[in-house]
Amino acid sequence: MELLKTFFGSGDDGSWAIKGLKSIPLESRESDGVNFYPIKNDLVLADPPFLGTVHSILGQSIVPIVAQVSGESTLRCLGTGFFISCSGLLITAAHVITDPIERCYTGVTELDDQTLDFRDLKLGVMIPLNPVLQGSGYIFRDIQWASFLGKRADHPLPITGVDLKLTSDTAICRVAAIADEVPHQPLSIVQSSLLGTGMAVGKTATAIGYAGMHDVELTPENDVVVSGDFHFDLHLSTGVIQEHFPDNETTRQVPTPGACFSASIILPAGMSGSPIFDDERIYVHGVASKGWEDENGPTDFGFGSMLAHSLTRPIKYLNDQSLLDLLSSNNHGMSKLNIPDA
Repeated sequence: MELLKTFFGSGDDGSWAIKGLKSIPLESRESDGVNFYPIKNDLVLADPPFLGTVHSILGQSIVPIVAQVSGESTLRCLGTGFFISCSGLLITAAHVITDPIERCYTGVTELDDQTLDFRDLKLGVMIPLNPVLQGSGYIFRDIQWASFLGKRADHPLPITGVDLKLTSDTAICRVAAIADEVPHQPLSIVQSSLLGTGMAVGKTATAIGYAGMHDVELTPENDVVVSGDFHFDLHLSTGVIQEHFPDNETTRQVPTPGACFSASIILPAGMSGSPIFDDERIYVHGVASKGWEDENGPTDFGFGSMLAHSLTRPIKYLNDQSLLDLLSSNNHGMSKLNIPDA
């Protein structure tokens, strides 16, 4: 199994541009891995000349979301997110961002029906270094803002402690830059007039995220470096699309808020917010929302939010532009393709 991955860099005019394209192997690290497994961390050589590992390449696009309360030494691991632009726009599950409310470990102020102020909480992502060229470790980058792609509705998802009404389990965030002229590495998301098998019932869905994360006790090494037992292990979960619920925002047929789908995929703790790729493993069509468990643990049944249904929602922090508006512009460095007419 492979994933088609783009590599972005700076164009001649200073804009972001695709500099390379590579199929990344998604092999199992375990001999019995079939539908859910830790991804093998092989070396990858891409063109133009670039040498890295599977985990470091995927980890530039698919990242752990973490939080730390001011004055505490615990790094809380919340879930997975993925970049959709060179400028740092990132998507995750909305319930990953509202985790501080659910677990009651920081004060939160509701600014409006789409945004929260986390006050004394440092919320961000962990981006891996390239172990071949830079050594081991991670770079932490702050989430500067988070906005929920939803609106107030008659059938909300209740969030304890805040009168927040989610109508989609999808959030879009802005992550601080790694460094000047260094782009984040986005995944390609579903786009208008996209041809292909996509997420039809009976087709394959594939989620990639950080299953098995646990909170980390941090030890300061100096003013800018901390150490800890960082257990960020990329897993793949794949299964068959079973049913679509496009009207779930009003009908509330299933527990995931908003338009969603069910699939025979295992989504244990840490996988929430993971990108769910289409049958061809080129475009992200969904966001991992909820896995199912029984007395034996996670089962092969889960829900994903339909990303296409969020493309036209206005985003307050982006002057009410939508993801569809951003895909039509070149301002943020989003991965897009020109699809010929059918």
